[in-house]
Amino acid sequence: MTSTTTTLSTESTLARLLDEELAFSATFNGRYSNHLPMALVALDQLGAPTAALEVTFDAYAQGASEPRADRAALDERIAEIERDGIDATLARCIPPLSRGPGTRLFHPLIRLGYGLDAEHDGQVAAALLDWEEHLLDLSIDVPTSGTRRLRAVADGVAAQADGDWDRTFDLTEVASRPEVQAAVADVRIDASTLDELAAFVIAAHITADDFITLHMVTGARALRTVVAHLAPSLAAALIAGAVPIMTVAYAAAGAPAILDDAELDELRHRDLPSRTEIAEQAARSSDAHVIKLANTALVEEARTGDLLYRLAAARVVDHRG
Repeated sequence: MTSTTTTLSTESTLARLLDEELAFSATFNGRYSNHLPMALVALDQLGAPTAALEVTFDAYAQGASEPRADRAALDERIAEIERDGIDATLARCIPPLSRGPGTRLFHPLIRLGYGLDAEHDGQVAAALLDWEEHLLDLSIDVPTSGTRRLRAVADGVAAQADGDWDRTFDLTEVASRPEVQAAVADVRIDASTLDELAAFVIAAHITADDFITLHMVTGARALRTVVAHLAPSLAAALIAGAVPIMTVAYAAAGAPAILDDAELDELRHRDLPSRTEIAEQAARSSDAHVIKLANTALVEEARTGDLLYRLAAARVVDHRG
């Protein structure tokens, strides 16, 4: 359950379903993101049987799916990737997107990460198109001369919120708050930022156990996947661009006072189910958010050894901890 890349043969069930999924729109009901391609790759990485992928695909096809209206644009982008390669296409497409990695609550970024894991040209193309079409630029400056680490800045935001900030999905409104803009400006950006961001979002999610913080965790993992395909300067720009939106998303979740190190460490030492148990439970779920968070948490636990990820996965599959 630790793999982050699925090598697809043209005959594999996952490859076939990801191809067929491209007939569906990236959104439905005008506002919700299509989670199917992400769930399919996550299920595969969890070790789910092919029947589970088929069931998940059929349920979406018979339920929330809407036909894709931009097939010509998608085919053009797929042809570009086939001609130039994924990394070269990313190098051209990512620069104007680097200010908006939180677009649609990170879903295009997450889809892109899973598309890269699966090495699937069509899913990479679809993710880029969705990101471009719905780009969210919060008009909040990327920090250039901050002095404090992200966790310290978040603690300052929590102190200012003092439990009084309402939870909201209006990220633009949150980004306009002077307290949030001042906080973002004071974040230090350097070679440690990606790791600090990952540690911050899992601590925030363990504290809040919230729908928004869940997407921060899956978004952070996708960010790491994407930047591995970029040149160092572009990777740094995308990481820096993620700092404002992660701060804004945390504030939008109500800026809960994050548990301190001793409290988090106590949680790490709780009796937790095995990775295999969690993977099996997640693979039986019909909820894409359960599937994706469990998969992300197991991958990130394998990468870092941090049992907070195991706790997050255990909670989402059966609310332990």
